[in-house]
Amino acid sequence: MNTNRIVNENFYDEYKYFDSVLAKRFKIEENGVVRYVKEMKNAVIDVRDVLPEWDPTIARLQKMKVRYDSLDNAESSFDEFQGKDEDVVWIKVFLTKLESHADPLSKYSKLEFTYKKRKKGFFQKLMSLFK
Repeated sequence: MNTNRIVNENFYDEYKYFDSVLAKRFKIEENGVVRYVKEMKNAVIDVRDVLPEWDPTIARLQKMKVRYDSLDNAESSFDEFQGKDEDVVWIKVFLTKLESHADPLSKYSKLEFTYKKRKKGFFQKLMSLFK
């Protein structure tokens, strides 16, 4: 059996499982990865400064979705080079993070952003004296 085929089949199976795990998390039937990315994109933009893995995670998830769709829709052959085994390893690490609530969305849910509780500046304090 072709090495590319083995790598692509491993990726395909692992991604399918990964997508189902995320779908269960969001209580939807399918497209868990798409929903996860959507939730990340709806987050406060300030999270990028606090969680450096935020943007790379979105990019990686989107790239893997494209790879999966390409294989699923038979746009690409399983025998052609589509990527390395590192995507499978990344998925497994991400699943471990999900279980321990250390994934980006779990971390985000625990954060409090200061702009919500920002103290009044000097000018605002001064203006409140004249009201």
